[in-house]
Amino acid sequence: MKINIVPFAEMICHKKLGVHHVIVQQEDELAAAFHFHPTDRRSDIHSATKSVVSLAAGLAIDEGLFTLDSHPVDILSSCLPASYDPAWHGVTIKHLLTMSSGHNHKLMDGYSLIPGAVNRDDLENKDWVNYTFYQPLELKPGQKFVYNNSLPHLISRMITKLTGENLLDWLKPRLFDPLGIHNPQWGTDPLGYTCGPGGLQLTSEEFSRIAQLCLHQGRWKEKQLISKDYMLQATSKQIENAADGQLDTNDLNAGYGYFFWRNHRDNAYYLFGWAGQLGIILPDYNATITLSSYEFQTQSLLDSVWETLVPQLR
Repeated sequence: MKINIVPFAEMICHKKLGVHHVIVQQEDELAAAFHFHPTDRRSDIHSATKSVVSLAAGLAIDEGLFTLDSHPVDILSSCLPASYDPAWHGVTIKHLLTMSSGHNHKLMDGYSLIPGAVNRDDLENKDWVNYTFYQPLELKPGQKFVYNNSLPHLISRMITKLTGENLLDWLKPRLFDPLGIHNPQWGTDPLGYTCGPGGLQLTSEEFSRIAQLCLHQGRWKEKQLISKDYMLQATSKQIENAADGQLDTNDLNAGYGYFFWRNHRDNAYYLFGWAGQLGIILPDYNATITLSSYEFQTQSLLDSVWETLVPQLR
């Protein structure tokens, strides 16, 4: 099925939104594409990387490396500081995946417009795991969603600790090679470990393959790469992420899975990275919409998708 991409392109231009590429797939076929830039080169998908870390967690669970109830402090005990909050012993991998570790503020931002905020590249402690465990937990684990860049990094380091391989290398035969994503580039922390919160470089077409894998609940062609059970949990609403007691129609506050964002509309969910990197999955229409952008009006991007593209998929 082909859809008309022109209304979307016109709306993006009218709103002056910085979209670089858009790819629409339905029924496993290319339905439409528009490239505002002439070349589709690899670029940082930023925090959409976290959803790939979620896929890695699913693979690790499938292979018996850990469970959702495993405790990061047990696996990464060699990284613990001399003094740390004992409440960490109550934190599970599920708490990491749902951004509910017990912190009441963000940690390890890659970018911040807040004056005086310390970004992760500015940290004196080069061991990001040690730094994370040193931070106190002000809330009960599982109590509240608080977006936190340190948590996906714990998962990256746990997989490395248990396998002896950097996350990128461990994922190549399990995820990237089957998807035909050859020689993927992924940034590291100061100690050389694969960066959990961001840094994966993909073309928009490669990014769309990740979205398609999610659409098919971990199945790629004839092979189940990640268990369907995990994918159903990961992409379902696991925790509320709107302000307490607030009725919010913003799609960034529609609920959160395991490093996946829910959408208020059409049973959709999405991968989301800084500056408008979006992999939108619409299971009800067997479709995905992938955007590579440099744009911070995320809701306007999503609204443009729903006003021009989604009606054609229904």
